[in-house]
Amino acid sequence: MTQATDTEPETQASWTERLARHRTGLAALSFAESTVLPIPLETIIAPLMIGHPKRSITIAVSIWLGCLFGASLFYLLGLWLRDPVVLPIIEWLSFGPEFEDLQGELDGDGLFWTVFLVSFSPAPMQLATLGAGAVGGNFLMFFAAIAVSRGVRYFGLALLAQLLGERIEKLNIPKRKLVPIMAIVLACGYLIYRLLPI
Repeated sequence: MTQATDTEPETQASWTERLARHRTGLAALSFAESTVLPIPLETIIAPLMIGHPKRSITIAVSIWLGCLFGASLFYLLGLWLRDPVVLPIIEWLSFGPEFEDLQGELDGDGLFWTVFLVSFSPAPMQLATLGAGAVGGNFLMFFAAIAVSRGVRYFGLALLAQLLGERIEKLNIPKRKLVPIMAIVLACGYLIYRLLPI
């Protein structure tokens, strides 16, 4: 009976370890966040990286690649399906005015910096990815903006996790509790931020 109790925490904590090691699953999460999920991936990934600091760079690479793939897909959707699909969806989501403002900034020389800045802002990144395609913006410039901006976010977070993760680990908080609690706190913080009038 004592033996079962000793292994129980390890079994319960193993789901976070499995997620931290599941590169394809992490890439799929990032792909979903860059296409259809409205909540920033950092609410899941930041606690996971801090809980597993030695795997943080691997996690960052996986989510970076998933994001690049998802953003490229949405660029192509915007390019090829602007009138029949993209514009009706944008209107249905009530993003029409934001899209109109963004469209002017995406056309021409402002493409890189507009996509770069939107990637850091609370504005939905999908507007920039679909918009860049819809205006026929330079794909290489678009791709570079996404690669650099998301690279800074994800690899910066990985480095921060490596700096803080070992210190937090010394607190001896079980990972099965640490990761979900941090995820809930970050998600609540994001929702409060979205609800506050700006």
